[in-house]
Amino acid sequence: AAAAQKKKEEEERKKKAEKEEERETEEAFKRAEEQARDMKEENERRAREAAEEREKKERERQTKMDTQMAVQVGGFGNNDDADAVDMSGIDVSLLSPAAAALQTPNRIEPTPVKLQPDAKLEVLKEGWLLKQSKKLKKWQKRYFVLDQVALYYCRNPTSVPDGFFAIRRCQFLHSEKTCCFDVITPSRVFRMQTPSVEQLKDWAECYKTAMQQRDFPYFHVEQTTRLDLSRELLLGVMSTGLRMVKLGLYDPGYEEEINFFKFEDIYSWGASGLETFEFRAASERTPYVFKTMYASDIEQKLEARFNKWREWRVYQATQRAASEAPGSATASVASTASKTPSRAPGR
Repeated sequence: AAAAQKKKEEEERKKKAEKEEERETEEAFKRAEEQARDMKEENERRAREAAEEREKKERERQTKMDTQMAVQVGGFGNNDDADAVDMSGIDVSLLSPAAAALQTPNRIEPTPVKLQPDAKLEVLKEGWLLKQSKKLKKWQKRYFVLDQVALYYCRNPTSVPDGFFAIRRCQFLHSEKTCCFDVITPSRVFRMQTPSVEQLKDWAECYKTAMQQRDFPYFHVEQTTRLDLSRELLLGVMSTGLRMVKLGLYDPGYEEEINFFKFEDIYSWGASGLETFEFRAASERTPYVFKTMYASDIEQKLEARFNKWREWRVYQATQRAASEAPGSATASVASTASKTPSRAPGR
């Protein structure tokens, strides 16, 4: 009887311990769910605050731009004028060039905006080299072309490139003892041999020059959606639009342009996480889709160039409006010239 009683007590203790363990497990799950819920709410709150902060900054920037535009076009005063009108509530779209007649002698002059000159795409070095094959390690004669974007190689100077090395994604090493230089890519090492040490030094110096141009606006892209275009080409982000150029084999100092789209014609663009860049032009029915490892770089550079171009257009518009408005210096000179009688002959 005592053993049975002891066994019963042990079973009760086990059941009690199991219930306690279950209760602690449930409480732990509840705490974990509460922590996950709190963390999710905190992340959502931070995301909302960040979005609100971005919207606030964008509104402030737009308001500042609108106010600056209104002051430049309408001439409502400047910061030193005690009676200057508050432009924060004025709709700039309602202003016209005729509003420039209200400008004061102490009008704020707009800050000049200039577009940066576009970088020139050119061949830095080209010529015949020996390229070592991958399996048999045999030397193959190939024609190489180096520009600021990549090092291309092909069977002859007039053929389509068989391959290329993106210079900003590779390492370059050379040895004067063997007259060879290596292009190291993530997948393998390519070895090329030059005819002489002088040629080797020249190739190394040109490659170094290409590497130093970090902010070069041309990118190597690949397209598969259009049959009327080459599969591989160069896409340039210019100061006034997008430029497509033939890949690699152009005459030194001359770029063979395929097409050019001004910012006025481009109405959308973007990069995806699949290393794809796409843009749409008003003159084309189908979009241009490019597969490239530089998709995000192209998007960022295009955003910066487009914003600069838009500021330049605003500045040009304000300058034209100021020059055409009644009372401006240009208009006054033109009016005076029109009212001045012509001189009589001989006087």
